Amino acid sequence: MEKSTGPTSLTKFKDCLRVPPTLRPQIKADQQYILRVHMRPARVQLHSELPPSEVWTYEGSLPGPIIEVSRGQRLQVEWINALPQAEPYPITAVTAPDGSQNEPGRSGRPSNSTVATLPPWTVVHLHGGRTIANSDGWTENGALSGQITTSDYTNDQQATLLWYHDHAMGITRFNVYTGLAGLYIIRDAEEAALHLPSGPYEIPLLLQDRNLDTTPDGALTGRLLHKVEDGTMEFFGPFTLINGTIWPYLPVEARQYRLRLLNGSNSRFYRLVLLDEQGKVALDKITQIGTDGGLLGRPVAVPQDGLILAPAERADLIVDFRAWRGQRLRLVNTAGAPLITVRQFNHQGCPILITGSLTLK
Repeated sequence: MEKSTGPTSLTKFKDCLRVPPTLRPQIKADQQYILRVHMRPARVQLHSELPPSEVWTYEGSLPGPIIEVSRGQRLQVEWINALPQAEPYPITAVTAPDGSQNEPGRSGRPSNSTVATLPPWTVVHLHGGRTIANSDGWTENGALSGQITTSDYTNDQQATLLWYHDHAMGITRFNVYTGLAGLYIIRDAEEAALHLPSGPYEIPLLLQDRNLDTTPDGALTGRLLHKVEDGTMEFFGPFTLINGTIWPYLPVEARQYRLRLLNGSNSRFYRLVLLDEQGKVALDKITQIGTDGGLLGRPVAVPQDGLILAPAERADLIVDFRAWRGQRLRLVNTAGAPLITVRQFNHQGCPILITGSLTLK
């Protein structure tokens, strides 16, 4: 038997949450701002108990850097495909037997040889942006290794959280899975006048599910595994990444925070419920102030059965941690996979988020 090269399971809430770096455009001329963003491979440790994973990134960051602009700020982005043509595709894809999708590894099936030889063909789409047609990241407008695509964004919309991601025809699910996704924040005067929590108290959270390949004896290798089943072609993975880390924790102060959530998973819905140390639902200190389109007309309470986020959906939340000083909280996903009805619960407690004073599970 081959010697194990890694763990067969991962310790939950061992690694601190990472926040991606922020890119702010530089002015070029005539109030035109510009950014140059490279797509490049990287080796990233998804968990401290794993070996580094081969991923594709924007500017070497998983997820990509946060692009922050002001409303009406005209931005031109040069998306530069610096992914090497000759290197193998960074994920393994497999169609496994029914009932095996939540298990790491290929479950005895051979990998998809077509996916293994895909070229680095990319298209970037600004999801949720009011964008002119030729900059919208149409799936056919691909760029191969060494090519550059230029996109113009007017950012003529209210303050909100968007995201940019790959959109290549027929392989979007695989390219996004490799790591090609990042957050895009638009600010405006209305938002600024509200004096919402900011700086270290405004935390972006990109939720994604993943699977990992294994050695013959079941040890996790760190290689990303896109595993679907014979009867369920949507992807649902057993590990949840938050900002590129599996099951991280986040120390928080006893004060208000602004959490900017995005479901960046391929297929999984989340229904998020906050639990206190006694396991009781503790959603009364969470207020939703925004959705995909920006700030709501007025704040609303989070439903007591949980906040539902579909793939690509965003939620802007204010969480007041003052009532939980010194406690560890868990954020639990109660949605089945696939989510059939809003009242269906899965109490297996797939861990998904952060700890310290705050532990999101």
